[in-house]
Amino acid sequence: MKKAFWLFLGLLLAMPAFAQDEGGGGGGGVAGGGGNQVFTRIDPVNPLEPVKAFLLSKASITLTPDEEKALRPIVEAEVQQLRDLQTKFAGQPPAQPQGGGRRNGRGRGGAPDANSLAALQNGPAAEQFKKINDEMLAKTTAALNSEHQAALKKYLNTELKKAGGFGALKVTMEEAGAPLSSEQEPQIQTFYSDDAQQRTQLMKESQGHPDPAKLADIDKATMGKVVKVLTDAQKKALIASRTKQN
Repeated sequence: MKKAFWLFLGLLLAMPAFAQDEGGGGGGGVAGGGGNQVFTRIDPVNPLEPVKAFLLSKASITLTPDEEKALRPIVEAEVQQLRDLQTKFAGQPPAQPQGGGRRNGRGRGGAPDANSLAALQNGPAAEQFKKINDEMLAKTTAALNSEHQAALKKYLNTELKKAGGFGALKVTMEEAGAPLSSEQEPQIQTFYSDDAQQRTQLMKESQGHPDPAKLADIDKATMGKVVKVLTDAQKKALIASRTKQN
């Protein structure tokens, strides 16, 4: 679920759980991780390039000139917010290396490198980091035309459903035409939060090798709680989705 939640939310950075792999070196490696950290590096010369590469490779979106024009200041502002956040929590001013070298965990032109971004994501700045990512996603989506917005939403929803958890449930309900209400969401989020804590504890107790039966019991208990707060239409949608998965 972590992976799904963060997959795109860090357009220049990622989630909480979706490992770095694709395209690692250079100016815009994409992370398949969730919490996932999407971009492992920022291109200080043209920070829009990693965004373009991500949208093309993940959602087959080729930005139009108008979209690029609208996105450029958004991405540049994101980079500056990250610099400011890093300076605040690292206690170091942005480096300005000569000749493309690195100082203080930053790449060319003072752009944060992969390690420093990971420190922001997982350290005391995590909440502010997430807020920047959330805002970035909303602004990026708004800058796209309707066709590209639909393509991006389809991709993100697919990833959320793969990851499972609250995000998957929410998307399933929306696609079934029976979205969760504002009253249901916080209740169900609490159920999944408890679920995650139980799984974490089980992983610790089993030293990383949990009993599948115990995991199934946790899932069953969580779904039992969820079902109690769903409407009849939502229950049918949930049953249909789980039947399809199996």
